[in-house]
Amino acid sequence: MRAKLTALAFFLAMPAHAESDIVIEDRPCCEEQRAITSRSPEAEVIASIPEQAFRSGSVLWLKLEGNRLARIIDCIAYACYVDSSRRHELVAWWPKHRQYVIDVGLYEGRQAFLISERDGRRTSVFAPPILSPSGRYAVAADLSPGHGNGLQIIDMDTNPPTVVAVESKPACPGVKPQLWLRPDPRWLDDTRIIFEGSLDPVQFDPDIKHILRIVDGKPEWEC
Repeated sequence: MRAKLTALAFFLAMPAHAESDIVIEDRPCCEEQRAITSRSPEAEVIASIPEQAFRSGSVLWLKLEGNRLARIIDCIAYACYVDSSRRHELVAWWPKHRQYVIDVGLYEGRQAFLISERDGRRTSVFAPPILSPSGRYAVAADLSPGHGNGLQIIDMDTNPPTVVAVESKPACPGVKPQLWLRPDPRWLDDTRIIFEGSLDPVQFDPDIKHILRIVDGKPEWEC
């Protein structure tokens, strides 16, 4: 009975949504690098920057400035409380900005991090961002109806990057209000994003375009 009560107390004490376990250490990265045999998208990214990142089982290692490293530890469902389950996948390295892009797979929902190679600072966003052609801005979109986090514009010229949530929907004169956004953002140029695609059972009027402009650093819908 005591064992059951102890286990129950441990279960109740655990947070519903734990933070990612990211540790910064004062030692070089990638000394223990091993041959990459996987052909996963992450393995391809790591193979392109072998002196900056590697994975060992559930641990992702990233090189930081000053002979340091960031150690990011996955927590998969059978090893932790199910709602805290998360896996971290390196999906891109942006050398101009010195940022690692990490896709965070959660038990429910999604998240992403930008991790600065300068100091290991983490910027949390809704989904892995897409850079504009010049790299000045990025867009992070998780637009699944009912469950998505939403839309963000990220100014990459600041340190850390500045994240602005876009809470409005297109509302042009003479057009019915748009309750949902198309799910797939694509940069038309360095300040305009078009949203394409559709999500069943939600259907979009094919004659209505969803285009977001960045004007003086602020998002505006184009009519």
